[in-house]
Amino acid sequence: MESKGSGAFDFMPEKQGLYDPRFEKDSCGVGMIADLEGQPSRATVENALLILENLDHRGARGCEVDTGDGAGMLCGTPDGFMRRQFKDVGVDLPASGEYAVGNVFLPRTEQGLAEGKRILESTCASVAGLKFLGWRPVPVDSDCLGKSARLVEPVIEQCAVAADGPLQKDSRRFEAALYIFRKKVKNASDALPDTPVYLCSLSSRVINYKGMLTCPGLARYYPDLLEDDFESHVALVHSRFSTNTFPSWRRAHPFRYLCHNGEINTLRGNINAMRSREGIMSSVMLGPQLQE
Repeated sequence: MESKGSGAFDFMPEKQGLYDPRFEKDSCGVGMIADLEGQPSRATVENALLILENLDHRGARGCEVDTGDGAGMLCGTPDGFMRRQFKDVGVDLPASGEYAVGNVFLPRTEQGLAEGKRILESTCASVAGLKFLGWRPVPVDSDCLGKSARLVEPVIEQCAVAADGPLQKDSRRFEAALYIFRKKVKNASDALPDTPVYLCSLSSRVINYKGMLTCPGLARYYPDLLEDDFESHVALVHSRFSTNTFPSWRRAHPFRYLCHNGEINTLRGNINAMRSREGIMSSVMLGPQLQE
């Protein structure tokens, strides 16, 4: 099938023959585990990975056995792990809750990677109350990817962003500022079609590891998930079955706040529902920045 940007991680075929991307939908497998007392532990993460492996039958593979439609895990930010890892790259993180770490998909070309990082750093500087701290390359094992997944594999790095000033003690406004930051990055990236930038998550509370992977392949691809101090109090896992939808790295679940089995609505329906409300949207928290 013909497509635009077939070398990019967000590649999508164009409308052709009987295929029309407007009618895509999918059905998947989801799982959740949580500590009822809210205590982070290694056991919660390990059990989440076990759940994901047992959801393998709910996911699907492409033309190769090692190319998955998508798999991922959304969990609490492991403070001790992040503090240790960022210290190794020369970044001292502030107190828990006063920083956010996001997993970012970036272009593989040297120029695209540099431009993608520039977009994030310059955009962060434009949002009041945020301070960009630095980057950490996320270790991955690309050997577990099938040919199709590797062809469109992004560069994956983590960015660390700190709350500054009054936002240090106001978690709601910190999360609101991170939301504005993420949306402005998307708008800037959309204006440059050859520079896709996708933040899998950006929050002081949670982090998202996902990709065009099989269920057993998630932990192999992301060695972070196997580290002893990678702990969480909660985890959502997802095994994607893109029934008549093309798989891609960005479309893997979980999303930033949830994961679903694809039957609640279509992408087209969700987009239209939001566009119909844009004219009357308002927010005390975001104020005039909502229009940006």
